[in-house]
Amino acid sequence: MNVRVPEPSALPWYRKFFSDDYFVACERLLESFDSEREIAGVVKLLNLKPGERVLDLCCGPGRHAIELGIRGMKVTGLDLNPAYLAAARDEAARRGVVLTTVEADMRAIPPLPEFDAVINMFTSFGYLESEEEDARVLASVAQRLRAGGRLLLDGLNREWVMTNQIEREWFPQPDGSVLLEERTLNLRTSRNRVAFTRIADGKRHELGAIDVRLYTLTETENMLRRSGLTLRRVYGALDGTDYAISTRRMIVVAEK
Repeated sequence: MNVRVPEPSALPWYRKFFSDDYFVACERLLESFDSEREIAGVVKLLNLKPGERVLDLCCGPGRHAIELGIRGMKVTGLDLNPAYLAAARDEAARRGVVLTTVEADMRAIPPLPEFDAVINMFTSFGYLESEEEDARVLASVAQRLRAGGRLLLDGLNREWVMTNQIEREWFPQPDGSVLLEERTLNLRTSRNRVAFTRIADGKRHELGAIDVRLYTLTETENMLRRSGLTLRRVYGALDGTDYAISTRRMIVVAEK
């Protein structure tokens, strides 16, 4: 499958941001993750069984895909970043996990064998340039799921952001630098932008920004329905907490 790569000047943010600067910008978050605990929650919420085929959509370096493989699932990790996929393969090999990787755009999942489940973690849904493009992702997922297959979307709760988001925060770093996070939620477009700046020795280094469309539960359910998927449950965390305005996450479970 051929996916046209835009010219460098026209690259969307998600093609530029996920580089070495990403690990500098998000080191605080990355260190707080507990992949084993998160996947334990995913397995429970989706009722996954060893031997089932699972697609980790936007798998990054594979931290969730590898944990699923350890639990006996047949896992495929899909991502747009070849460097991340290479890192995922290396880590899987180091840990003795069988992992299939696919470099592709999530709007056009290649014609792989049907999956029992698809997971999309850490607010990776909503990256694209428009609602129409995001809808293409769900349509592509629906094509690759077997009848009765499940989808889990792990996203940031827009309702929580409305009342809890801090516009500007400073985080001192171990090396003496300071990381500045500046957050803006556009109430008209529902796009949440987080810009990262590293300040060291009086100099600013712009690390780029994340720009994600946050969907309400109503919007998400409507998009799922149009794609041939049915909303089954929604949670406020991967541990099964009930979804509410006060929960930071919105975990959607749908079925084909």
